[in-house]
Amino acid sequence: MYAKSSRSPKLIGLGLTSIGWVFDYDYQFDSAIHYYTKSYSYALQHEDTKRVATSLFNVGVVFYYKGQLDSALHYYLASKPKFEALNDEPNLSRLYNNLGRIYEKTNQLEHALEVSRISIQIKESLDDTKGLLNTYTNMSSIFQRLDRYDSALVYSNKCINKAKEVGDLSAYKSELVNVGIIYKNLDNNNKAISAFKEAESLKLDKEDPYVLSQIYHNLGKFYFDQNEFSNADYYVQKTSEVLLEEKYLETALKHYHLDYALNKQKGKAPEALKSLEKYQELNERYITQELVNRTSELEQLYQKEKRELEIETLNAENQIQNLRIEKNIRDRNGWIILSVLVFGITLLLYRLYHIKQKSLNEREILLKEIHHRVKNNLQVISSLLNLQADSLESEIAKDAVKEGQHRVKSMALIHQKLYSADDVRGVDVQDYLESLSKELFKAFGVDEEKISWEINTNGLKLDIDTIIPLGLIINELITNSIKYAFADTDQGLLKIDMLEDGDNLKVVIADDGKGMDEEHIQQSNAFGWKMIQSLSRKLKAEINVNSENGTKVNLLLSRYKLVA
Repeated sequence: MYAKSSRSPKLIGLGLTSIGWVFDYDYQFDSAIHYYTKSYSYALQHEDTKRVATSLFNVGVVFYYKGQLDSALHYYLASKPKFEALNDEPNLSRLYNNLGRIYEKTNQLEHALEVSRISIQIKESLDDTKGLLNTYTNMSSIFQRLDRYDSALVYSNKCINKAKEVGDLSAYKSELVNVGIIYKNLDNNNKAISAFKEAESLKLDKEDPYVLSQIYHNLGKFYFDQNEFSNADYYVQKTSEVLLEEKYLETALKHYHLDYALNKQKGKAPEALKSLEKYQELNERYITQELVNRTSELEQLYQKEKRELEIETLNAENQIQNLRIEKNIRDRNGWIILSVLVFGITLLLYRLYHIKQKSLNEREILLKEIHHRVKNNLQVISSLLNLQADSLESEIAKDAVKEGQHRVKSMALIHQKLYSADDVRGVDVQDYLESLSKELFKAFGVDEEKISWEINTNGLKLDIDTIIPLGLIINELITNSIKYAFADTDQGLLKIDMLEDGDNLKVVIADDGKGMDEEHIQQSNAFGWKMIQSLSRKLKAEINVNSENGTKVNLLLSRYKLVA
């Protein structure tokens, strides 16, 4: 308001930028972009070159934190020649540092090194201590990505020395963690543990939970590898106290994997299984997040190429308009030129279609790769559970772990089907249930000539969010039938039927063995029945158990999704 009353273009531009800063630091990114863009337009109108450059740079920063790296790079590069024309070294040093971070995130590591070195040269000439601390640690990170740990150590030590020089204990402590990780990769455990211990001993008024979790986890892993399980347990518990698993999934994955290994070593099977299940839950979330990020990058690339093609198409349309004007003068030649341009536009539209198809194909390949990795991870977990079961003496515990293994296999089978299918949107239920039944009959040593099964799913195909919980429910019910229904007979039949009933999906799992009502099923497998009830709530399914002439379980799902 003061700037408007002063009618000073420079003050008004600064006022608009300041409002953008407020929204930026409050994570209201769309509003921040709005005010930065207004500042840019106003500065452009009044030929304020520096405000034009800083506005472009600020928009780039917002897109960087939104994860739209392609857009961020576009605005950074647009601001670069303007800062160079102004010889604005402080902003150029920030610009080159941020370009380095984008190039690192997009795996253009040599470019990242090049621009980061330029940033350091400028900051050293300006004696920009805080900026140097930031870029030194970025350089160390890039060299670690390149597996050049000796070079990474050089820049981490530069960061540590500079932090000690200016008394920045927070930066010093954070970089000690980097040094410890580098020494671990150089197989120098003594120096690694020394760095982590020194970092632990530094007490700050305001601690960074991420840095603390890195310190405690690495100390716990070190003591575990040294078979000092009491010390390892202490640091695993310390990690749990500061871990921000929603924010730092990779650190959380390492933590729960170590917790699983430690509980397994101590013979605590239930705790180990709980940690393993948590690890799998976070691992699936991590893979999904990576998929979303990669899909977002592909979408940004597609949108960029689409914009370029739209500009080309617009230019072509303008040329057509000009030719129409000239048509009155040169009618004969105009038709020829027009035909050529129409052909050119057709080629452009074909190129746009081709790019879109290529993007869709890349997404499908990426989805298949994700399902393949998830399947492999689940198979590894299944193998670990098998090893765990073999090491247990208690038959009850061994059976519990084996049942967990079957559940993991049922999920792995879904991802295997998705990886093998032409359409990754969903799973052919008939094929999946036949494979699942074969696996379970084989696992429990059932003679299929005596105990048989029939499956009829009416050609239904379900999406992954429906088939995973439904597959786990059916896995439990098939297991119950195999274990209990045919205990007193050597002949029997297991039937599974699935069909749409109005707006609901009806699923029937029935056997002709000795009948068991809901109470008997719950007594025989309390955990499994609780899991069935929990998964049924997710699917909004009604459960009905009938124990006449065997056991028949009816499921009526109101929340499901078919794939055409």
